[in-house]
Amino acid sequence: MQQDAPYLNMRSKTVPIKQIKLYESYSYDPYLNLAMEEKLMDSYEDDTLIFYLWQNKDTVVIGKNQAAEDECNLELMREDGITLARRSSGGGAVYHDLGNLNFTFITGNDYFDERKQLEVIKKALSFFSLHSSFSGRNDLLISGYKISGQAYLKRSNCSLHHGTLLVDVDINNLGKYLKQDDSKLKKHGVKSHRMRVKNIKEFDDSVSVDSMRDSLIKAASDVYDVPITKCELLKADEAKYSSKAWLYRLCVDGIRCKKRFDYGLIDINLSVLDGIIEDVVVNSDIMNTSLIDEIKRSVIKRKFNLDMVESITLSDKKIAEDVKMLLKQELPK
Repeated sequence: MQQDAPYLNMRSKTVPIKQIKLYESYSYDPYLNLAMEEKLMDSYEDDTLIFYLWQNKDTVVIGKNQAAEDECNLELMREDGITLARRSSGGGAVYHDLGNLNFTFITGNDYFDERKQLEVIKKALSFFSLHSSFSGRNDLLISGYKISGQAYLKRSNCSLHHGTLLVDVDINNLGKYLKQDDSKLKKHGVKSHRMRVKNIKEFDDSVSVDSMRDSLIKAASDVYDVPITKCELLKADEAKYSSKAWLYRLCVDGIRCKKRFDYGLIDINLSVLDGIIEDVVVNSDIMNTSLIDEIKRSVIKRKFNLDMVESITLSDKKIAEDVKMLLKQELPK
């Protein structure tokens, strides 16, 4: 099913942007580039759109709440020198090489406009006479093939929208380093990652990463019709993003209930001692990361019984009912 706006359906405002600050990274270090996103979020201005363009070299980037061992062929990645990175937004695992271009939009919540930001990407593609459409929860398609995946992060005061553009990526590496989720692929009617995606260059061989970068900047200027200022990158500390504590989620031994729904994977792991839930890990590729925190808060340090499960409330009622259903299946008999 195609949509006009991304999966999170964040409320778009009508407050106009007054300027665009352009930041371009020419480092290929994923930890530094992801730390830069966080630094830019910390330095946002309400009436300013931060537009950040960057690339990673030979990297698998997983979503904030994903378990690396479930999503990636870690041993093969180590053998081949492929870097593992974890971003702060939700969604699924992606492969980056220098044939991929990443974009990031950041601004205050009152100025955040998903549709307009998406229009920048679509307009940039239109400069090459390529028509694209948004589909599912976070995919941008050309002729039915995925050429971009996108994700979102919302704070109390500002929001981020970022994504990939597969210009000339080694598509074979998607299947090589990313583990296939057969239930997810079945939903899309394909047998492998490779069958579902295509490079933009396959639709127009004149497209390069450099020409796409230029097109995105021109599209941003056209869509917003405000001045663009090219800015020096800020100083960012990549220590958090390169740490093992960030990259590898701690698992708990005990009860595990897992199922893929239309909106994404829910994989709940509980450590129960004397009937009390002492620890919980939720692995998921759902786009709204705050829901994962809600699930954790709703069960931690509570007695694992039917009354507790029935009392769970989340901001998303559908996901709340699905969580209840999963937990009920694991209740003590």
